Amino acid sequence: MKDHSKTKAQLELRLKELIERAEHVDEDLGQRGPRDWDDNALESEGDEVLDAVGLATVAEIKMIRDSLIAIDEGTYGVCTACGIAISAERLEALPEATQCRRCA
Repeated sequence: MKDHSKTKAQLELRLKELIERAEHVDEDLGQRGPRDWDDNALESEGDEVLDAVGLATVAEIKMIRDSLIAIDEGTYGVCTACGIAISAERLEALPEATQCRRCA
């Protein structure tokens, strides 16, 4: 079994950063908006952007958690869709990848 301790440490650090980001997005979205109609419209647009960032963050958190589980189970680097090895280049560029390029 290949040693993925460096990758695991990188993923854990990224996971911590993403969880902090998600908490900030939740806090920002939970604040009451201004009473002025124009300001409220602008803030609403900003909330849509924050919501999109939040959804992308949650998706990345899930991918990282799945990769960390795969490392612990010894299946890291194997495509979850087709079962072939994920290229080293792909894993280097996207360590949280759970699928090969063809299946992603």
